[in-house]
Amino acid sequence: MRLQHLNLATSDVVALAAFFERFFGFTPSAGRGDALVVLRNKEDFVLTVMRGKTGEAANYPANFHIGFYYDEASEVEAKHAELTAAGLNPGRIAFMDRGGGARVPHFYCNAPGDVLVEICTPPGGLTA
Repeated sequence: MRLQHLNLATSDVVALAAFFERFFGFTPSAGRGDALVVLRNKEDFVLTVMRGKTGEAANYPANFHIGFYYDEASEVEAKHAELTAAGLNPGRIAFMDRGGGARVPHFYCNAPGDVLVEICTPPGGLTA
């Protein structure tokens, strides 16, 4: 078994779908105007972006986020620079210990529709 699908509710379907297309390589495969966009990446992960029932931003629990892993710290740094250049104001890159003495570079960025995204290397990434 593998996790292969995620649905995100948002107040701005078009902008959130465009964010995932531009910065994370997703491509649209289906949709219904500004109500729903089905996106896929090269690993065939399906990301559905849909308008919430009230049309307002989703009320996700505190600390809810989705994450994207990059193999190298330099890739995390490059994505941070790209998001900064696009005016998205990502948080600073920090290093987190995720067990076993591994230092993992990561940062967060608010995507359109108030969806929190984390960009990092996988747990067990860089050694101290």
